[in-house]
Amino acid sequence: MKKLVLCNLFFLWALLAFAQPAPVKNVIVLIPDGTSTSLLSCARWYQTYLDPSRTALYIDPYLVGLVRTNSSDAPIGDSAPTTSCYMTGMPSQTGFVSTYPVKTDHDLVPVDASRAYQPLTTLLEAARQRLGKATGLVFTCEFPHATPADCAAHTYARGKYGMIAPQMVYNNVDVVIGGGTSYLKEREQEYLKSKGYNLFLDDVKGMRNCHKAPFWALYSPSHIPYYMEADTTAIPSLAECTQKAIEVLAQNPNGFFMMVEGSKVDWAAHDNDAKAALVEFLEFDKACKVALDFAQKDGNTLVVIVPDHGTGALTVGNATSNHGYDKLSLQQIMQKIDNYKITLGTMSGKLKAADTTEWPNLFKTYFGIDIQPSEMTYLMGASDYANSPLSKEMRQNNLSMGKMLSQMLYGRTYFGFTTYGHTMENVFLAMYHPHNKELHGCPTNIELNHYIADQMGLTGVLEELTEENYVDHRKVFEGYDYKIDSLDKYHYRFTAKYKKNTLVFDSYTNYVTVNKKTYDLESVLVYMPINKTFYVPKELYRYLLLK
Repeated sequence: MKKLVLCNLFFLWALLAFAQPAPVKNVIVLIPDGTSTSLLSCARWYQTYLDPSRTALYIDPYLVGLVRTNSSDAPIGDSAPTTSCYMTGMPSQTGFVSTYPVKTDHDLVPVDASRAYQPLTTLLEAARQRLGKATGLVFTCEFPHATPADCAAHTYARGKYGMIAPQMVYNNVDVVIGGGTSYLKEREQEYLKSKGYNLFLDDVKGMRNCHKAPFWALYSPSHIPYYMEADTTAIPSLAECTQKAIEVLAQNPNGFFMMVEGSKVDWAAHDNDAKAALVEFLEFDKACKVALDFAQKDGNTLVVIVPDHGTGALTVGNATSNHGYDKLSLQQIMQKIDNYKITLGTMSGKLKAADTTEWPNLFKTYFGIDIQPSEMTYLMGASDYANSPLSKEMRQNNLSMGKMLSQMLYGRTYFGFTTYGHTMENVFLAMYHPHNKELHGCPTNIELNHYIADQMGLTGVLEELTEENYVDHRKVFEGYDYKIDSLDKYHYRFTAKYKKNTLVFDSYTNYVTVNKKTYDLESVLVYMPINKTFYVPKELYRYLLLK
């Protein structure tokens, strides 16, 4: 009887194991920052205009639903708190990078006031620490910018790059490709080299010839130029960067976690620059194809494609098309913007640097239009046009040259925007799952995080690691003699003493020194100046007790 029971239990276990596929080996999350759902229609039609044989985006077969995305206290989300939620499972506030929000009187989700400013473990951190996976980040902004930072850093102020950049370095991400050579300081470069990283700074040839991790490849002092203006001999496409990252990350036998961002779709939408937004999104779509092709061939990779929020609310259809909209051909709709050869930001710079007598030629050369005298007078009223021939009294306008250009140029087209800011809308969701276990419907950003964590075999692990790695230093070192010194604007040093032992560590690094002997840690040591708190591993005090 006992043997029979054991056999039945073994059979039941085997049946359950067979019925529940193992966690996926690899995860690729692709985020087209600021992409409104309407932008998909615009981009699809623009692509068909350029190539009539291309009537679908690469992501189209994988669209499965929408995502409700918001901050902890606002329906219209910012990049930092919305991507934070995808990475940690907790929506946060504007400016917060994978950090627990402050409680307000208008929160949209439950917020525990006692946890304000606590760093939150990300999927990328958990993939490395708990599963031994390789990790990668690919983007077109500067590397400490909100979305890539959300994967590997923690702060309450997304603009504090001095706090963010070192965390991203000391978080030991295996592959980083994007912009921002000026933000990778000498100290961080030396650390990476000491850990065996290859550094390719404005060195596309070096990156192309590199076939193993770890490495960083950064281009341009800040963000990568818009692709409609980029020197393609010096700046690799987002698709190429994605391909290279997959090539080297896939060599890890435990798999990998990777985030790819089409960063500047959002930037173009903020400028109400439809042409730039469309080009950036189509470049992002090509990167999605690279990821999807790999996933289908690999058979053990989950691909998730989702914007963090909408921006600008780009549409085809504006006041110009109120009448006769149903008679407009695709060529009539697209031809004008196809003639726009540079971004509005670049054109703004050219206009401000040139004499106004040169303006007609600039508009003809770069936008294919004959500018009217009234339009020239209008642009001369730009708030940031220092050399305007108009008096200050005549320039009662608070718009920049770039924004005035968008109103003037796109007023000539059938494209429209409702805002220069973000929008309150559900964003699209596209997915590929090797076992057809995609998430459908209209989940929240919290539910999307939980889904990805579940598929990776990390259910409950993010919360567990947060409570292990990011604990208030007062709780960890209670009863010990310690102090915190400010080294400069962004760097702080913690010193603790017990008998003959002296323990020292610096903010935003991943190591601790005891009596001049260094020990590496799994997580970064985060200092939050706003509440004068170091967040450190729970067991860190034990290093003080070493003999």
